[in-house]
Amino acid sequence: MKKIHFLSLLIGVTFSTLNLNAQDSIGIFKPKTISVEEFVGDQRQFLQLMVNKVFVEKKKVGLLSISSYAANYKDITSDNEFQNTTLIYHRVFKGIGINSGTSFTSIEGLKNFVGLQYVHQSKKLSLIYMPSYYFINTHKISNFALIEYKPAINENWSVYTRLQMHYNHDLENGNHFRSYVYSRLGFSYKYFSFGLAHNFDRYGENKIVKNNYGIFLNLIL
Repeated sequence: MKKIHFLSLLIGVTFSTLNLNAQDSIGIFKPKTISVEEFVGDQRQFLQLMVNKVFVEKKKVGLLSISSYAANYKDITSDNEFQNTTLIYHRVFKGIGINSGTSFTSIEGLKNFVGLQYVHQSKKLSLIYMPSYYFINTHKISNFALIEYKPAINENWSVYTRLQMHYNHDLENGNHFRSYVYSRLGFSYKYFSFGLAHNFDRYGENKIVKNNYGIFLNLIL
């Protein structure tokens, strides 16, 4: 529950810094649609692919898909992980919208969910926040947040920071199911970002922890 409280506080602070009465940031800044990241860590390798595509006029309906793969350096396939979340969203008011989609993991298989979504994207700051409810074959609630902050150094270079968080709570058993905090710190040059990385993963009711430290390379198109 501390994770939920921390995440709620973080999102609340972020929301308070944004002027919701200003012109919609997505309307004046065209967001990048594809992000591919490779992370080579001390314990395992991690790959993440994110696709965010608006495909209806006036930019109200779009597709968001986030896939990640993790594998250790030993030949133990049971330790490998795959996660995918794919959803269709409809913006209702400025960056606020509703969504519905599916999530697949190598542990649980396919799950359906509905939820809300808030998106803010500018050249310096990007934020995605999605609270969701899983209702088929399982009853869980989750919170997902991704924050990128890229203050410019000059025309081509900028500092790159990212915080990506997820908390999944099992309503049927009343306990923690899955959570993570992924952090990145480095630099961006045009379409590339690189630097230091840390993945903090927790699993199950006993909150088994896996830490992974290393370096990352991110390509944005």
